[in-house]
Amino acid sequence: MRILLILAILLVSACGNQPIRPDKQDYQGLAQAQSNYRAHNYQMAASQYESLYNEYGDNEFILFAVDSYLQSGYPQKAQDLLNHYDGDVSHPLLVLIKAQLALNKGDYQVATYNLSIAKDEMSDEYYPRYLSLSANIAAHKADFLVATLDLVELSELRADLDLNNQIIAYLVQIPENQLRQALFDLDISTLQKGWLEAAYVASSRQPEAINQWKMNWPNHPAHALFLQNGHYDNVAVLLPLSGKYRNIAASIQQGMIASLYRDGSSDEVLHFFDTGSNGESFSAAWYEAIESGAQFVIGPLDKQSINSINQLNSATVPVLLLNKLPQAEQSDSINLNSNQSFNSNPNGFYQFALSQEDEVRNVADRLNAEHKKRVMLLAPDTPQARKLASQFEKDFAFNGGDLVTYGFYPKGSHDFSNEIKKSLGLYESRARIKHLQSLLATKLESEPQIRPDIDAIFVLAKAKQTRLIKPQLKFYKAERVPVYTTSQVYSPRASEADNKDLQGIRFPLSQFVIAPQTLADVLPFDASQVTSNKKFFAFGFDAIALFSRLEWMQKIQNQKIQGLSGQISMDLNGVVHRELAWAEFKNGKIVLLPKVSDAEKDDSQPESNAL
Repeated sequence: MRILLILAILLVSACGNQPIRPDKQDYQGLAQAQSNYRAHNYQMAASQYESLYNEYGDNEFILFAVDSYLQSGYPQKAQDLLNHYDGDVSHPLLVLIKAQLALNKGDYQVATYNLSIAKDEMSDEYYPRYLSLSANIAAHKADFLVATLDLVELSELRADLDLNNQIIAYLVQIPENQLRQALFDLDISTLQKGWLEAAYVASSRQPEAINQWKMNWPNHPAHALFLQNGHYDNVAVLLPLSGKYRNIAASIQQGMIASLYRDGSSDEVLHFFDTGSNGESFSAAWYEAIESGAQFVIGPLDKQSINSINQLNSATVPVLLLNKLPQAEQSDSINLNSNQSFNSNPNGFYQFALSQEDEVRNVADRLNAEHKKRVMLLAPDTPQARKLASQFEKDFAFNGGDLVTYGFYPKGSHDFSNEIKKSLGLYESRARIKHLQSLLATKLESEPQIRPDIDAIFVLAKAKQTRLIKPQLKFYKAERVPVYTTSQVYSPRASEADNKDLQGIRFPLSQFVIAPQTLADVLPFDASQVTSNKKFFAFGFDAIALFSRLEWMQKIQNQKIQGLSGQISMDLNGVVHRELAWAEFKNGKIVLLPKVSDAEKDDSQPESNAL
């Protein structure tokens, strides 16, 4: 599991002074261990404290040895050593260690429990570290108000930590109504109030209110919040408003307008230009947009127009592409889920796409998190699918997964039996039976068995093919092996009858598409009124919500912002990435799956109100 960014704070939040009693100061090697610990030289401190424990048997030494191993990146070593601890179970450092170990495993319930048992007794010495862990847990629960307040309080206690970007990343995800209510909380500090007020006026996008805040808070660190947003009065949007992609473009357009007026008004103006269904009108649309005074361009969408804009020597205004820059061959397809190789972004374009690359990475992460470590893959025999399969193998192996078998079926095939039987090991099983029959000179009553080491099956296929593959997997004795795929399996117009053969298949998709009613408290509009394709509506909504922050997001890469289309981050090349929610087909419908850490709760663990 990837370590969340907030854990980086923990590595520099270790306690400055250690509660070692004066009568221990004469222990040989203690002063050097203390010095290394305070200097964050944790590897040296770990071995020194472990030696002190082995020599003197004091439980405080073992605690600092455990913590040093944990902070130096050896959580398993820390856990193993912690098993020898038999001292005070309420020791604040022990509580923090247990909470951090749980976070490393993605077990937020146990982490929450450990922090809660010592919340009121946490000493000043350990309190900054407590705040770091508390903020991390709150962010995981999407309680960004609590996460923000914790980090702001931490920034008051630890002036040496630069937390502004992380605070902003949380602030921008707090719903406006929650911000407004929080401002009336008399218990918040002056520093916290300034941050919340800044976020509130920034969300209004009213220049007068922003200027007034700056006058009222001339030296407040929340001035950094206003540096993240560029202001563009005139924004051009290039979409295929006519032709075969006009319905997709219309859904994106509706999402953009809803996003622009999510706060009731906007100083920014969107101007839409038609690029045509195959990019035939791109040049005219581009130059008309520039001549109209566009300060920012969003689009184009289709691959032909993307290829044309990539031929420009340079862009005169910032551009957020709604697809990725292709390097290889083009085809007559919009291919929003393209997985071709991409260049190094020579013109500095930002790139935002509903990318299958991100979905494949999401699948690999989910399989690893669910402890499905040995996986079979089925995919069409095309260059694009092979690239996706290769990427999946690398992403899956990164956290210890193993692609044990795979099959590539002919493009357009309706019969997948040969690839399925080969991948499941049925041919080998049948051969073993025949060999035994030959050796024993007698007929054996035995059926071929699938490979016993397959934990899950990953299918790269569109909905029509997946509806054929799933029953064939069942026919060949793999009905109990869970099947995962990408959002290509989802069709908003499919009926429950159409989806009956997809029972149990899991796939990544945005929560807004799966279960928009679960977001009713945070959406700035009535989701039931969205009658267009929700996937592309969300895509358009996020494009407008993000475009003014892109420069800031690129500088603080990997900071995540919750959008409608997924949890969004950006890399150094200006490519936007998404982490998605998860859905499963049940009785022809898609249902929202809980996060893995919530779905796999151990009943033996202490109960908490974590979620």
